[in-house]
Amino acid sequence: MHISITDARQLAETFLAESGVPSTDAAIIADILLEAELRGRKTHGFIRLTGIKSRYEQGERTDIQIDAETGPCLRIDGGNQPGYLVAYRAMALAIERAKQSGASIVGVHNTSHCGMAGYYVDMARKADVIGLLFVDCLPRITPEGGTEAILGTNPIAVGIPSNTVPLLFDMSTAAITNGDLLVAMQEGTLIAEGIAFSPEGEPTTDADAALKGSVRPFGGHKGFGLALITQILAGALVNAATIPPPGKNYGLLIVAIDPTSFVPLPQFKTEVDTLIARVKENRREAGVAEILIPGERAYRQREVHLAKGIHLEDALVNQLTC
Repeated sequence: MHISITDARQLAETFLAESGVPSTDAAIIADILLEAELRGRKTHGFIRLTGIKSRYEQGERTDIQIDAETGPCLRIDGGNQPGYLVAYRAMALAIERAKQSGASIVGVHNTSHCGMAGYYVDMARKADVIGLLFVDCLPRITPEGGTEAILGTNPIAVGIPSNTVPLLFDMSTAAITNGDLLVAMQEGTLIAEGIAFSPEGEPTTDADAALKGSVRPFGGHKGFGLALITQILAGALVNAATIPPPGKNYGLLIVAIDPTSFVPLPQFKTEVDTLIARVKENRREAGVAEILIPGERAYRQREVHLAKGIHLEDALVNQLTC
C-alpha cells in the first residue's frame, strides 16, 4: 500500500496513542520510525510498532531523570521508558550541554531498544555538534568462532556537521540485524548462508531460526571486537546490564562535541567539505558511477519518499489499524 507521509505519521501516532503512549511521546517515537522508512531502513520502521506496543504494556515506568553527574559526565535512568524516547531526550540533553561546555558524555541505563541509531546522531549534526552513539542490546551475536549469542547487535553511529553532504555513519556490528530477520520472515525469504545459527548451534538460512538462535559479527574478528567494546561502553560503564535480558536495562553511551572547542565552526566544516569532495573525486573502479559518503544514499532516498510517499505492506497496515 502506498501512503502519504502525513497519513503514515498519523497512522503511527494513532496506533501508539491507542496503546497508551502519551501524545507527545507518541509523536517523537512516530517521527523516529518514519525517518527510518524515509531513509529506506524498513527494518527499523513501522514494522517495529507492534513490538513497541507489546513492550509498553509490560512493567512499570518512571520518569526519565539524571541520577548521577560528575563534570561533563551525566548518567540517565531511563525509567524503563521506550528506548526511542529515552535516546531522543538523552541526545537533546547531550547537545545542550556540549553547546554550554564544549563537550558532554551521557550514559543511559534502564531502557530498551531505541531503533535507528542514525536518527539521534543526526540530531547532533543538525545542531552543528559532532555526535557519537554506542548502543548495548539483548544478546544476538556470537563471539568469533562461537555459535551462542552473547553480544548485542550493538550499533555504532556518528554524525558530523558539514556544509554539503550529510555525513552520517550508522552500522550494526552484526552480520545481519534483527530488523533484517523480521523483514525476511515477513516476506518469506531465506537469509544468506554462513551468517547465522539455529538455537542448537547449526548453520541456518531460516530467518526465524536465526532470530531464535544467533548471528555472526560482521567482518569476523573486527566486528567481534567492536561489538565487545560497545557492550562494555554502553553496558558496564553506564550501569546497564552487561548481558541484557530481552527488553530490559539496555544501555547507551552518547558523546557530543562542539567543534568550536577546538577550531572555528566555519573552518571545521570547510575542512570536512574538502575531504568529502576529495573522496568523491577519487579515481573509481570500473563500473562505479559515483562514490557515496556515509548517509548520502539514505538522504537521497528520503527526498524521494518525502515527495512520493512510502510503501507499507498491506498486512502491516491492517495490523496497525485493526
